[in-house]
Amino acid sequence: MPGRSIRIARIAGIPVGVSPWWLLIVALLTWVLGAEYFPQEVPGVSPLAAYALGLASVLLLFASILAHELGHALVARAHGIAVEEIDLWLLGGVAKMSGEAKDPGVELRYALAGPAVSAVVTACFALLDVLLPEQSTATGMALIRYELLINGLILGFNLIPAFPLDGGRVLRALLWSRTGRIERATELAASVGRLCGFALIALGVLALFSAYALDGIWFALIGYFIVTAARQEMLGVEVRTAFGGVSAGEIMSRPAIVIPAGEDAQHALRDYFSRFRYSSFPVVDESDRVLGLLTMQRLESLPARALEEMKLTELIDRDPALLTGPETDVTALLSRPAFRRVGRAVVVDERSAPLGLVSVTDIERALRAQRVRASAS
Repeated sequence: MPGRSIRIARIAGIPVGVSPWWLLIVALLTWVLGAEYFPQEVPGVSPLAAYALGLASVLLLFASILAHELGHALVARAHGIAVEEIDLWLLGGVAKMSGEAKDPGVELRYALAGPAVSAVVTACFALLDVLLPEQSTATGMALIRYELLINGLILGFNLIPAFPLDGGRVLRALLWSRTGRIERATELAASVGRLCGFALIALGVLALFSAYALDGIWFALIGYFIVTAARQEMLGVEVRTAFGGVSAGEIMSRPAIVIPAGEDAQHALRDYFSRFRYSSFPVVDESDRVLGLLTMQRLESLPARALEEMKLTELIDRDPALLTGPETDVTALLSRPAFRRVGRAVVVDERSAPLGLVSVTDIERALRAQRVRASAS
């Protein structure tokens, strides 16, 4: 899955970002189209024009992918599912959502929204291909036919019933409707997804020993993504099942090790990060109220001179979603973008004094203990 992205726009209130890997795939596809496709389809085209057409084709392709993800996002948001952002990355795009569909009908509608947009885009290019007169320029027709082909392939690929692809989400919605249990439906759909992923990996490995080695690499990458994503979805369902109704106060680690706001960054590194080896610490004021979290990632992003000059209050992450009450449901905490970003939240009382910490590690430890208990019973 995509990692950190660079924010480039906001459409209909939804942030849009690009992964650094996206730049790599744009460059690679531009080179392939400029060096091979357009010189073959447009005899006599200059190298500069061929590469310019290649870049235009790739950007148009990603505009189509963005429209596909917006279809998912807008329909999901209309049904009360929060949309964090849309990311364009190495293998296309993804709409990041917090929360799940509340019934199989909602899941089916937003799963089909993206392919419906892709179907419209593909139909538009097909109409252009049919309706444009014969004397249309070879350049324009080559671009239209490339977009028609690639959007058609994207549409067909996304409808493969390999969870978490769109077709796999459609499969889960149908299984959910039939069984009445999203956990069981996710388990079945993810199992199908993993089988499809392993099949793509095997196909990719076989292709590596043929004339289609480059295609084999893509098949293997896509298969690996599907297998990994399906495993994560299965783990997510296990966590939601295990921790539904469990509060943050029940699994938190205590006491919370805190850093006084008066400390400087150098002392924080030496006396806290180096000593305790945690990735973040709460910073508290003179009244023992939590001001925010100081993360190692933030300190690593600064030059050494800045560490000497800046106060901790200038470095902390003040996102209020990183503070939670002891009664907060663990599954609700897991759905917070801030918690997923930092991997830790501070459990505080009514006056914002720290009671303990809940981290991804705490949740994983509790989940392992529950597995052991289940296997022993």
